[in-house]
Amino acid sequence: MPFLQISDVTIGYTAKNRLNVIQTGLNLTAEEGELIVLVGKNGCGKSTLIRSIACLQPIYGGRITLNGKNLTELSPAKRARLLSIVLTEQQSVASFTVKELISIGRDPYTGWLGKLTDKDIRIVSEATELTYLKGFEYRNIHELSDGERQRVFIARALAQDTPMIILDEPTSHLDLPNRINILLLLQKLARDTGKTIIISTHELETAMQVADKLWIMENRGGVTVGIPEDMVLNGSFDKVFHHHNYEFDKEYGSFVVQKQLDKKITTFVDKPDGLIARWTTKALSRKGYRIVEDAPVRLYVDEGSRTWTIRKDNQSLVTYSIEDALRGINELYQPSNSSANL
Repeated sequence: MPFLQISDVTIGYTAKNRLNVIQTGLNLTAEEGELIVLVGKNGCGKSTLIRSIACLQPIYGGRITLNGKNLTELSPAKRARLLSIVLTEQQSVASFTVKELISIGRDPYTGWLGKLTDKDIRIVSEATELTYLKGFEYRNIHELSDGERQRVFIARALAQDTPMIILDEPTSHLDLPNRINILLLLQKLARDTGKTIIISTHELETAMQVADKLWIMENRGGVTVGIPEDMVLNGSFDKVFHHHNYEFDKEYGSFVVQKQLDKKITTFVDKPDGLIARWTTKALSRKGYRIVEDAPVRLYVDEGSRTWTIRKDNQSLVTYSIEDALRGINELYQPSNSSANL
């Protein structure tokens, strides 16, 4: 039996005494030590599924079992020893230090007195080290950056010492370096601790590089499951994230904005697969140029000398950056509009 099993589950929410069903007939599994990443468009039910697995809101059909135990039938105290959760919005008390907040993760084991045993202290220390917070123990939680604070909440979940950790959009409020660092941290924790970690996120391109398995949720269309590489090849991303303004580039594993290419240019490059050629092509596309075989304006890209030469009729201009090349192309392409902004 899978470690986590979601069997024929219906999720939704009630509003004004009316049930709004978001997804029905969900059948999903997760194994020990897997990092599962749940992705999908806004409104498809990602947070509702996360909260339903965590029993923060009811399910309206089906069954969720963890290690053979029906989660909805367990008391909150017993459930707190099986799963921990990090929500999008975390509240903290101003007087808490990092160590105090992480120690709260031991509440399911310490009783109402909250006295930490030697074992509790060791587990808190290990959670602190695993999340790279050594040296931060006595700092106030509000003295930390957003990325550091998020690591504290993850450390608190680790200190709870549950076999499964659930995180709802843990990177939504972070800058790019911290978003990447948090996802890499979660990947490392799943591998090093053997815990099953499930996260919902909008960071699809980064998630593809760290997830053991993706759950791609469609609006009322269920969840498609697979490893990232298979889902790229079988067209799952094209299906779920199709939009007239962008498309998923299977070669590079990223989304590409669809641009209006209303101008033509011919290019000649000494290394078609080179880095300079690739970024030159991106820049031309961004400025609306379609590469064709017989345009009046020609661009010669020499990766060896790192030069861009623009030619039209008997005119020629050598440039030494993509920015200057774009400006030169614009001058030759539209002489009357040479001052156009890049």
